[in-house]
Amino acid sequence: MSGRQTEEVVAVMKDLKSHSEIIGELLKGIMKTGKAYYAQFPAPLDLYALVRLAEPGTVAESGVASGISSAFILLALTDNGRGVLHSIDYPVSQGGRHGNEPWAVPSGMSSGWAIPRSLRTGWDLRTGRSEDLLKPLLEDIGRLDFYCHDSPVDARHFAFEMSTIRPWLRGGSWWSLTTPSGRPSRRRPPGLARSRVAGRAPASARLGFLRRTATLTDA
Repeated sequence: MSGRQTEEVVAVMKDLKSHSEIIGELLKGIMKTGKAYYAQFPAPLDLYALVRLAEPGTVAESGVASGISSAFILLALTDNGRGVLHSIDYPVSQGGRHGNEPWAVPSGMSSGWAIPRSLRTGWDLRTGRSEDLLKPLLEDIGRLDFYCHDSPVDARHFAFEMSTIRPWLRGGSWWSLTTPSGRPSRRRPPGLARSRVAGRAPASARLGFLRRTATLTDA
């Protein structure tokens, strides 16, 4: 999927063994809320490996919730020794409207509450609607090397993010996504017609990866 040798993938996955304490802290943070499961990125280990191998300098993410995807991206960036994660989240509180959704934030908590403090140095979190924050974020940070779409949305919102992000993706940049139906299609999403479908993460049928192969000047 990444185009790298198997030995390289195995090597970066072995690095995770040295982070057992941090990963344990992440899981304990979730368990302390009294709920064993929150909606989360379907294949965080695949995400970690791809970020390690792609070595992106600028990463953006739509959807945070408990912070599983954010934590593994931050862990990969830390191991790479470079890169910043910019996250957008529209938190829903438990007990309020839509409070029974699996991605609802526990009372008294904020987006990404489970992310260990040791990983937050390279993290820029912005809370609000993607429709309001995504374009200003892109104008602030410029070109993107990696984008992670992990928010529970409808088809219209999904198409909005695809078309908004496209002009800001560098040639060779990556996009990880879950589709509105929960199953990634082999067809290219709107706005990414010149991207290559890299495949699905083997751990989950819900997750797919795209890689932009055309230059940014292509229409």
